[in-house]
Amino acid sequence: MVLSKFTLDGLALFRDNRSCYAEPLAFALVRSTPSLVVVTIPGRDTVLKSRYASVCERAVFVFLSDESSLEAIHQQIISSSPSACLLDSVDVFVDIFGTDAVVALLFRLKDKFPVLAICCEPSVNEEDFKRFLSAADSTIKVQMREGQCVADTVVYKRNGKCTNLTEAFTLSEDLRISSIKYVPSESSHVDPQVTNTEESFDMELKLREKELIAKKQLGLPFTSVTKQSELVTLRMADRKVRVGGQIIYTPDKEDDLDDSDPDDDLNL
Repeated sequence: MVLSKFTLDGLALFRDNRSCYAEPLAFALVRSTPSLVVVTIPGRDTVLKSRYASVCERAVFVFLSDESSLEAIHQQIISSSPSACLLDSVDVFVDIFGTDAVVALLFRLKDKFPVLAICCEPSVNEEDFKRFLSAADSTIKVQMREGQCVADTVVYKRNGKCTNLTEAFTLSEDLRISSIKYVPSESSHVDPQVTNTEESFDMELKLREKELIAKKQLGLPFTSVTKQSELVTLRMADRKVRVGGQIIYTPDKEDDLDDSDPDDDLNL
């Protein structure tokens, strides 16, 4: 299965963002369908006809409005007996009818013919998109990577398994799809070992097994002070302890008795 030979079946759910739009790809996939119903908002048909004239000349447009009912829209679509149906304004559908009602409509439509629904990332949030996934037979997520339009395609099979494919694709003026397997360049590949901030700084040292054991057992002062459990035992060897746990302060050997010495403030 490659994108250029993608076969529409059930509900194909498209996900895009501002870096790469799914609309041209969706219209390219219905380029050869004998008849098509496009569900969109009033005035949008003019834009789509100017962009995809060859496809829209055989398309029937069904318009959404605040006065629309899902049942009336369903009847309009079904009465046209299309080869496929494309929902161009899913976000408007959701605003008017709610996510669950739109998902239920998609279930009804995809039993009759292939359905394509475009869910723009800025308009349809991730939570709503996950609910649309329950009705999807395939998903196509497009985005820009390294200056290329890349599609992540997932096709769900009836046995519960799925196939995944990531391709870079281009569209010709007559909406023909050319696609190749996308392979990230070496510069875009991030080695987790290189970016690991906890990597030991002795990576260049060649230590024998005994030396490694000794290194791990060696407690350094600057590591002790960073551990709460070690603070209690820090410098305990330099202090005298009376019965009952009282600590007697022992001045440093090189104390200088001047105003700057904090030892002078102690009443010893």
